Amino acid sequence: MSKVGVEVTNDRTRTQALVRGTFDRAAEHFDDDELFFWDHFGCRTIDLVDVPPGGNVLDVCCGTGASALPAAERVGPLGSVVGVDLSEAVLERARAKAAEAGLGNAEFVVGDLTDLDLAGATFDLVVCVLGLYFASELPTAAADLWSRVRPGGTVAITTWGARSLEPAQSLYFEAVAEERPDLDLRGSTLSWSRISTPSSLTDVFTAGGLPAPTIVEEVVVRPMRGDGFWPVVLGSGYRILLEVMGAQAAARVRSALAGKMAAAGVEEVTSDVLYARATKRGANT
Repeated sequence: MSKVGVEVTNDRTRTQALVRGTFDRAAEHFDDDELFFWDHFGCRTIDLVDVPPGGNVLDVCCGTGASALPAAERVGPLGSVVGVDLSEAVLERARAKAAEAGLGNAEFVVGDLTDLDLAGATFDLVVCVLGLYFASELPTAAADLWSRVRPGGTVAITTWGARSLEPAQSLYFEAVAEERPDLDLRGSTLSWSRISTPSSLTDVFTAGGLPAPTIVEEVVVRPMRGDGFWPVVLGSGYRILLEVMGAQAAARVRSALAGKMAAAGVEEVTSDVLYARATKRGANT
C-alpha cells in the first residue's frame, strides 16, 4: 500500500500497521446503515456455501462479524466459529454482537491474514470477505487459507468487482486529489482491483494451488446521495487518506464531495461483487 495504504506494497509491517490503525478508528462507524455492504456481502457469502451443523468455521478479516455471526447461527451450539481480524476495536464490537445474539460458539481473536497462528486443516469452512486484497502476495494468502481447510471443506472468498460504490468512490478520490495532489489515486493500481474480475480471481486461486473456483457475480445498487458517502469513508479503509491530510483538509474534502455528489445528481451507488468458493477433495467429496 504505497501512497498511504490504498495501493499495493511489499512492506508487510507498514501495511499491517496502516490497516490496524485505520480500522481501529473506523470501528465506531462500522455498523452505520450506510456501510450496508459488510452485512450484505457477509450474509450472502454464508448463504452460498454449505455450512454443516456442528462444523468449524474460520472467518479471516471478520470485522464486526458480518459473516462470522451468520455462520455461528448455521453451525449451531455444537459447532464453532473463530473470527480473526487485525483490529481489536472491531473485534470488541463483534464480541458484543455475538453476546447480544446469544452466540456463545463464536470466538474473536486478533490475527493477521498473512500470518495466522492457527492449526492447519482443521476447519470445514474458511471465509474471507473483503479482505484477501490486503495481502501483497495474493496466491500465497489464498494458499494459506486453503491449508486451513480439512478434506471436504470449502474456502469462500468475496471481493469487489469492477465497480465498488460508484460513482461515489470516484468522486471521493477526485475530491481528495483536488485537496492533496500528492494523494491522487486515480489511475493507480488499487489493492482490490487486482482481483476484480472472475478471471483474475480464478488466477489467484489456481496460482495458490486451489481448484478453479465457482464464482457468483452480483450487482448491488443502494440509495445514496449528498453527504451519505461520508460515513462510508469514516467506517472503511478510505479514511486512511483523511488521516494523512489532517482534520481541516478532511473537512474540506467532505464538503467538496457532498457538492460533487449533488452536482452529479447522484441518487445511488452501484457495486459489483464476486463470491468465489472452492471445495477440497476428500471426505465425502
